[in-house]
Amino acid sequence: MDHLQILTESFKTKYESFITGCDSLELAEKWNKAEYGEMDVFYENELLSVALSLIAADGNVGAGEVRFLNESFGFSCTEETLREVFDTLGEEINGYFEAHFKAGWAMLRGVNEKLADAYKELFGLICDIIAASDGVIAEAEKEKLSLLVLE
Repeated sequence: MDHLQILTESFKTKYESFITGCDSLELAEKWNKAEYGEMDVFYENELLSVALSLIAADGNVGAGEVRFLNESFGFSCTEETLREVFDTLGEEINGYFEAHFKAGWAMLRGVNEKLADAYKELFGLICDIIAASDGVIAEAEKEKLSLLVLE
């Protein structure tokens, strides 16, 4: 198993555990489901916006990026489909990413510190996976990664 596959398997295992934690907080009524929707869906969208923003950063959708996106999130996208998504929604994806990713993490810290730490780890894993999955980390990806610091 290569390094990216190990990272991907780690992400999937930790993501399942994170989802369980989200469900527990919803059951304990610690999450405002009426305002934010399902907690696991909310944070999946957050992670996905980060992954998509990184993929789009260099203007190229690579086969490796698509493969690891599919493996990490259980999708079945093609390169062509993902290019169409970026052509249609690229600005919205980046706008959402830039406006929300730190706010979502801060909100999670206020709800449950342990789950926030788990999310931060997932966040780092998906960044590592996507940034390295096409074999080249472009300058645009490095710039985007420099913005992705959760403290």
